Amino acid sequence: MKRLLSILSLLTLPIMLTACATNPANKKTDFVLMSESQELRLGQQLSRMVAKQMSLLPKDDPLVIYVNKIGQQVAATSDRPELFYRFHVVDDGTINAFALPGGYIYVHRGLLAQFNNEAELAAVLGHEIGHVTARHAVQRYTQAQAYNIGMTVTSIFVPIPQAAANLSNLLAQSIILGYGREQELESDELSLRYLSKSGYDPSATIRLLETLERHDAINKKEKTDAGEKVKSYHGAFSSHPKTKKRIQQAVAKESLIQKEGMNRVGKEPMLATLDGYPLKDSSKDGAVVGQRFLHPELGIQLEFPENWVIKNSPATLTARLRQKKVYFMLGLKELQKRYSAEKILKSLFPRRHIGAITTGKQDGYPYARSMVMASAPHVSKAAIDVSVFLDGPKAFIIMLYSKRDEKGKYQTQFNQIRDSFRHYDVAKDGDVPKIRIDIWRQGDSWEKVAKRDNHILGRFTAEKLAALNGMNVDQTPVPGTLIKNVQ
Repeated sequence: MKRLLSILSLLTLPIMLTACATNPANKKTDFVLMSESQELRLGQQLSRMVAKQMSLLPKDDPLVIYVNKIGQQVAATSDRPELFYRFHVVDDGTINAFALPGGYIYVHRGLLAQFNNEAELAAVLGHEIGHVTARHAVQRYTQAQAYNIGMTVTSIFVPIPQAAANLSNLLAQSIILGYGREQELESDELSLRYLSKSGYDPSATIRLLETLERHDAINKKEKTDAGEKVKSYHGAFSSHPKTKKRIQQAVAKESLIQKEGMNRVGKEPMLATLDGYPLKDSSKDGAVVGQRFLHPELGIQLEFPENWVIKNSPATLTARLRQKKVYFMLGLKELQKRYSAEKILKSLFPRRHIGAITTGKQDGYPYARSMVMASAPHVSKAAIDVSVFLDGPKAFIIMLYSKRDEKGKYQTQFNQIRDSFRHYDVAKDGDVPKIRIDIWRQGDSWEKVAKRDNHILGRFTAEKLAALNGMNVDQTPVPGTLIKNVQ
């Protein structure tokens, strides 16, 4: 449950009628409609907006310090070393990274969690630096002008695909969600060059792309298992060519690179830096832990039966009974005035749709509850078990629903979920899932590791742990190897 962005306007830059410039990265002549000074000013404008509307880890955070250290090393070998590069970590569990014009590089915490060595981090930073050195934003700006597309950014909030659908210009789409095929492949090639020049193993790019492919496959598997429609999406990589094709092209390109002898990997420093950070959602956003949802900042927790699939999104917490049209939603309403839970419930639906209302207290929360006959997402004629819980100026709204003629089949589970709503207690409920560095034991399997931690990442914990360590579930490390676990 995170923040949404307002509509933003930008680009009051004077436009040059025509300009030809030599591209710093590929040395080709580009037709562009933006000077370098305009490009740098645009980057400053965008970086200020990102700082206001995205949650960034502070500059003195150990993860930010580490990312900046590696980023500066790679940037020094780039085709525009004279720029001041600034590296930031977005405090978000999404797998994403992006670059603004002029050298502002952003990596999401969720993507950093996927890295298994320093070279993989350098590969992503090199890719984003490549967008800067090749002036891809400037090229897309010129293209946008050629097609008379207005320069209005309707959203720069990364994790929500719906926001991307509302974007009205090519530049914003490119910066946040990835560029076109040619430019992405060029950035891959530049990343390989910068890795080699800075002494890192260029094959790290290949391993990283394989990790992203595994992550995408698990995401599809989860959605299919739940009964949802499958749609690939993983942040900045969503508009890239098919991952396998990118891997093949990167491998072919890598074979042409002159190795310079060092080929650093840096596994232990990368793992040591990630130790203790949330894998995905943080305490301020709430997190799914097995079949439970914890929100330390809001001070609440919920528990779901085994066959429910839980999803924590920026807007709300949702869940569904696997392969059934049976759903759950949790919403939060901020109150400006003291109202009873019953009055809030009555305001949610037309009175004629609301059944008998019961009131009381649960774990100290005043509540009101009723069965409502109305339309709901995915079910046009639904029976909705609605509860409103009050906590000072906050109203938590729980809705559990199914088709009307099936409501009796699921009432026991509805009661179980609804009755589990209570105050969060760290001693009883534990913390959000965090990365912990562990040692692979003799005779271990990913399923055994997942079982030891009560399948903390849900039904596919074993597959997720293997992918987190750059492996398929049927592959195993050598005993004594350091691995990333989640506890």
